[in-house]
Amino acid sequence: MKTQILLIAMISLSFQALTATKKCDCTEIVQSADCKGGCTWSSADSSCAAKTVDCATLTSQPTCDSESTCAWSDTTSKCAAFTACADYTVTTAEHCYYKNDTCIPGTAGADGKTPCKTGSVTCSSFTNASDCNGKSPSDTTMCWFKAGACTQFDISKCSAITDQDICSLFCKWNSTGTGSCAALTCGDRTTAETCKTVSSDDSSSVNICTFNTSTTKCEDAVDVSALTSSNCFDQTSGYYYWDGSVCSECSGSSSNGYILAFIGFIGMVMF
Repeated sequence: MKTQILLIAMISLSFQALTATKKCDCTEIVQSADCKGGCTWSSADSSCAAKTVDCATLTSQPTCDSESTCAWSDTTSKCAAFTACADYTVTTAEHCYYKNDTCIPGTAGADGKTPCKTGSVTCSSFTNASDCNGKSPSDTTMCWFKAGACTQFDISKCSAITDQDICSLFCKWNSTGTGSCAALTCGDRTTAETCKTVSSDDSSSVNICTFNTSTTKCEDAVDVSALTSSNCFDQTSGYYYWDGSVCSECSGSSSNGYILAFIGFIGMVMF
């Protein structure tokens, strides 16, 4: 009996879905093809490092404010490192939100310009969808315009989301009964191109997926032994990297999951 139990446990373990919790830091990457996104490759010493942004080289408000460390000054029409919310006066009140996560618009002056100030986003203060949607009071909450009002929603995990529109962006909506939101599974990916990874319910980890060419279905991967130098990094969404001989799990930054992806998506729409 003990032998049977042990055998069953070993079989179960061997078919357990492959998960990962940390994306690669730039310095872990050892080949130039994988040194992308926020990383830059140095051919001088064949190394990958985090990009450093020279704010002064950014020449427009959208590109400047989209960089987390930079902020556009309407007064000087130049981009420079962010200093403090109160240092900025904008011609469009909405632009205060772009300066930094801690900035909100103050009261417009007689000249029509709005001083920025330090504060927190309050969803109920917005009266239309364009101003409301995507504002983020915290890392785990989001404003969304529903039924004529701007409402704060919990997006800390898929199962906590109660709005179908928000859910459908990065999770999946189950319309059975009153409806519920759940994390995507590898089986929900329908093409080989999208069959890479899916986030867990609370975005603390990802499941690695693999495309079964025989069944043309996306499935949970049990290992990454079939991945090569040309697809290891991309196929695992940057949670594994090619170490020179095999596809290895990253030990760098923690998973950002769908929450930061959602906020980033909204940020692009706002610009």
